[in-house]
Amino acid sequence: MHIQHLINGKSVDSASRFETVNPATQQVLAEVADGGAAEVHAAVAAAKAAFPAWAGRPATERAALVRKLGALIAQHVPEIAHTETQDTGQTISQTGKQLVPRAA
Repeated sequence: MHIQHLINGKSVDSASRFETVNPATQQVLAEVADGGAAEVHAAVAAAKAAFPAWAGRPATERAALVRKLGALIAQHVPEIAHTETQDTGQTISQTGKQLVPRAA
């Protein structure tokens, strides 16, 4: 699996990559784009460009969008927790009952 950056709504690769490894098995889980200065500058520019439209939305609309994101995370806790456990080595009870649900 190859994981890229998401900048300005588009998948963006990087000149540099790193492998994320399951600490229990040493199995490579994915090759991940390693952000450098160019990617950081692009992400900051995209965020600055998007901010006026976001700030111009009514607070109730922004809140509804954030709640929708939280609901999507909550719907996928088992899958996200499994992936986080493989990546970090934390127990499934930590990722599935604490870390991922708190992100939602």
